[in-house]
Amino acid sequence: MKKIVFLLLLYLLQNAGFSQQPQSLTLDSCRKMALEHYPVSRQTGLLTEIHNFKQESTQRGYYPQLNLNGQAAWQSEVTSLPINIPNIEIPSLARDNYRISLDINQLIWDGGSIKSQQAMDFATLEINLTEVEIENLKLTEAVNQTYFSILILKESEKLILLAMDEIHSRLSKVRAGIANGAVLPANADVLDAELIRLEQTLIDIRFNRNAAIYRLNELTGLNSDATTALTLPEYHDLPALDQWQRPEYQLFDLQKIQFDNQQQMIGLKLMPRFSAFSNLGYGRPGLNMFSSTFEPFVMMGLRLNWNIWDWNITARNKSITGIQKQITDTRKQAWEINQRILLNNHKQEILKIENQLAADHRIVALRKSIASSAAVQLELGVITSSEYLTEQNAFTQANLNLGVNKIMLQRARLNYLTTMGFTTYKSGE
Repeated sequence: MKKIVFLLLLYLLQNAGFSQQPQSLTLDSCRKMALEHYPVSRQTGLLTEIHNFKQESTQRGYYPQLNLNGQAAWQSEVTSLPINIPNIEIPSLARDNYRISLDINQLIWDGGSIKSQQAMDFATLEINLTEVEIENLKLTEAVNQTYFSILILKESEKLILLAMDEIHSRLSKVRAGIANGAVLPANADVLDAELIRLEQTLIDIRFNRNAAIYRLNELTGLNSDATTALTLPEYHDLPALDQWQRPEYQLFDLQKIQFDNQQQMIGLKLMPRFSAFSNLGYGRPGLNMFSSTFEPFVMMGLRLNWNIWDWNITARNKSITGIQKQITDTRKQAWEINQRILLNNHKQEILKIENQLAADHRIVALRKSIASSAAVQLELGVITSSEYLTEQNAFTQANLNLGVNKIMLQRARLNYLTTMGFTTYKSGE
């Protein structure tokens, strides 16, 4: 019995551990978890493994090539000598022949084709790894936007709940006034209707928040929920415009290097190739075509292969590669223009929100005073509930603008940093 109780407790503790949710999160930890969890990151090791296999296969080009060949044939006519020599019998050749041989070819010089191919494979690996880095940056951007969406929705939820608490408080006092005959009953109905409207707004916010939390969990592999606290990061020092660190710059440069490698590879097709060969065989006839018996044979020597004229195909292919390189330059220039536009948008967004925040603090102070005065007037029956709600909603909206703008300022600064290509930041998390 004790053993059963012990096992039951152990099972419950294990389940509790597995279902435990993080109490708080930072943006840095979410980005780190996303890079570890998301499938794209695992491509780095797979691409490197492919590259190693390619390098090994290409290196095998220096190894001797072994081919086992066999043949059995019959021919309708054979070579004969149309002469008669006294006392000499000229043997006739058999019309069937058989041969099996081991052919060995050893490359001596290939004009540099193998080394050039290895250089191309290495450049391909660099391009693929850079593309993975770009995908990881997009993943980081997705985590950033999702994280800040949750922060904004949580802030909105908090302020809506505060507004509902305030209206509940006023509603209690209005009902007391109605009981005393000092306030008209319609004032309570107005406040009840406003509470229902705020509840609808709250439902919408919570559905959007839950969707954003689910998206964050899918990206990071975490198990957060609505109770998980998210820390607001703060960014202050923004880099200068000449400090770009986007991986796309490296990608464009690597693509141009690859085109240079292709041009070199194309040119090598006109280079001579030297190799040694050896044929070890057994058959009938052997090397002596007049022999009618099965015999072993050996042949060895050197071979030259040289395409001395290709009708300018190589030159045209080089021209095509040069044009592709120019296209890469134009793509880079277009990308740079779009990035500068995007970066300027982020910069203007930062300046706009900073100016809005300066005004938000003053507006909140004024709206708080006005709303407090309206609350007193409502209790005294001087104004209606509708007039009170006008001022209270203005105060709620001012509070909401202040809270959301604080978050949006940090998001705008983060967007600026990410657009510049910075994946690590100095923040106040």
